[in-house]
Amino acid sequence: MAPRRRSELYRLGVGAVALAIFVTTLGRLQAGGLDWWLVASLSATGLLALEFPLHISLSVKVSVASAVFFAAVLLLPVAQAAALVGALQALDISVAAVRKIRRTRERPPLRAIAINLLFNGGQAYLSALIGGLLLQSAGVSARTGLAGAEGALALVAAAVVMYGVNIFLVSLAVALATSRSPFPLFLNTQRLVYVQFASLYLLGAVAAFASARFSWLPLLAIVPATLVYHSLRQRVEMRRDAMRAMERMADEVDRRDPYTFNHSQRVAVYTHAIARKLGFSPAEVDLLELAAKVHDIGKIRVPDSILLKPAALTPAERRVMETHPRLGYDILRPLSDYHKVLDLVLTHHERYDGRGYPNGTVGRRLLLIAQVIPVADSLDAMTTARAYRGPKPWASAMEELRRGAGTQWNPQVVEAAVAVLSQVQPAPAAVSTAAVASA
Repeated sequence: MAPRRRSELYRLGVGAVALAIFVTTLGRLQAGGLDWWLVASLSATGLLALEFPLHISLSVKVSVASAVFFAAVLLLPVAQAAALVGALQALDISVAAVRKIRRTRERPPLRAIAINLLFNGGQAYLSALIGGLLLQSAGVSARTGLAGAEGALALVAAAVVMYGVNIFLVSLAVALATSRSPFPLFLNTQRLVYVQFASLYLLGAVAAFASARFSWLPLLAIVPATLVYHSLRQRVEMRRDAMRAMERMADEVDRRDPYTFNHSQRVAVYTHAIARKLGFSPAEVDLLELAAKVHDIGKIRVPDSILLKPAALTPAERRVMETHPRLGYDILRPLSDYHKVLDLVLTHHERYDGRGYPNGTVGRRLLLIAQVIPVADSLDAMTTARAYRGPKPWASAMEELRRGAGTQWNPQVVEAAVAVLSQVQPAPAAVSTAAVASA
């Protein structure tokens, strides 16, 4: 089964489980009565917090709504709290989908929107439900108090469980879609902001216990939450700056050779277009584009005498050049934000028939997502001049791709590349994303 299909079925399963539990516990929503003002206050604060998410990585985002969700679990009966948290998360996904449709004028498949809605609302519902049940079993709530050290321990455990379940369910979805282990994804996600998240849950607990006396207090909790938000944003921006620096370094590699100037940028444009034609998800398209921008960064460790040689390489020189995918892998490996693109960088010179490098991996054994950059990279290489040869005409390069389908390149990827790029015929140095996207 394809990784994306596995991830899709998993997300449907999570959503279905959450929906089934919700339906079977509908009768408990009125248990203990319903404080409409408190629910409205928590809803308004939660929606406001969800409006300002921070993207930790290409696939994971967080917001200060975690404080509001934890406060809801402490203030409301378990069934009510879980339903409120799940509904707010689902509503946020719906609003984001509508905004994207208006911004891009493109209507994504309703099936994809429905799955995202079901999964995101479901995982939020389940994390709140599990955290709430843990608190209930310990007899802890904002209205009854902590009841000593055991109550405080239960409070901390509930916060950890809520956070852990939420992040792990999302990490597992990403892992299934990219055929990676979920545990490194989970650890990389929480390592960046665990201190700030601890602050958010503490803030949510304080607001909840205070709200037991003043039901309007959740509205004011957004003020200190804003301070935590700015701390989160600062850390994420630092990480983004590191990623931009790495991309600039990759551009400098291209600038070392006047014949490959802007090579990685063009490969990123072609990769983006091919990936969209293949029907990859937006997160997967972004992932491929990021990998394409840094795919040749290992060349920074290749001597100029080889990289800039104005003639064909000798066998010994070619062996040195063929180390650059592995060198790029080693350069990017310490940076957690690039963990998901490591395999894409390492395999961008592998061939469908197994005669590529550095590992000679047969293309059929690689994920489809790992076989896109080799086509885009080869296309740009063919249509760009070198010191020892001129560029191929665009139509000739398309024909070369067709001839190499099934041997050098994946036939499915070649078919998509030809379909989306054959009529573009750009000047290689001036190609733009807009031009390709309109093809």
